Amino acid sequence: MSTIPLEKIKSISEEIDAPEGILNFLQKRNGLYSKDYTSRYSVTEIVGCQRKSLYKQLGISKEELLGDGTIESMWGTVRGDFLHQMTYAYKWREMDMEYYVPLKDGRIATLAGRLDMYDWKTKTIIDLKTTKFVRWQIKQGFLPREEHILQLQCYQTMFSEYMPVENLNIVYADMSDIVTYKVEKRDVSKWINTRIQEIENAKTEKILDGEVSGLCKFCKYQTKCFEDGNGLTDKPLSMPIPKQEN
Repeated sequence: MSTIPLEKIKSISEEIDAPEGILNFLQKRNGLYSKDYTSRYSVTEIVGCQRKSLYKQLGISKEELLGDGTIESMWGTVRGDFLHQMTYAYKWREMDMEYYVPLKDGRIATLAGRLDMYDWKTKTIIDLKTTKFVRWQIKQGFLPREEHILQLQCYQTMFSEYMPVENLNIVYADMSDIVTYKVEKRDVSKWINTRIQEIENAKTEKILDGEVSGLCKFCKYQTKCFEDGNGLTDKPLSMPIPKQEN
């Protein structure tokens, strides 16, 4: 084996700062946070209810779902973890991305996303959704959901600057079935900017209306949304967590 002289090694290498990702990891493990998480959104937040995202941005405390402690709800969480192991089918998996959105007041909002899987051979982004009764939901017209389609299109918009994206696939999986849908590619950069700007405006202006759907029963702001009006109208299935006295 040939060796490189020490002088040559010094001329072709240079000591630099540790990678940002490693520094962030070490800081988090030591309880230190270098980033400002104000005006930072996840993709799942902006494709979901805007009012819910606003509540989170304002730091409003989450409520306790009345069914949180049931065996069914606990099994649902574990079931999802089991099924999510399918992401190991691809070496390119759980890939993080940050997308920056200029706001009208000169600040920059951050949109963070993590796609489940990427098939480099077919240039396909694949998002896995674990649920139950997949075939029944399809028959009833519940799947695929609009927010899941938008989520994939957001990933396309965010990741396509850095890697080729030719296809978008949603995979719905339960304990007995797997169904895949191909989603139309679409640049949603303008939609992302508008969506985030509307939430930012609502921080100092009139509160956004609730975007009521079947997912409301899983929301941890139901009582707050019900009381604010123009949102949830059914009886809330969550309640504020009582403050503990010192």
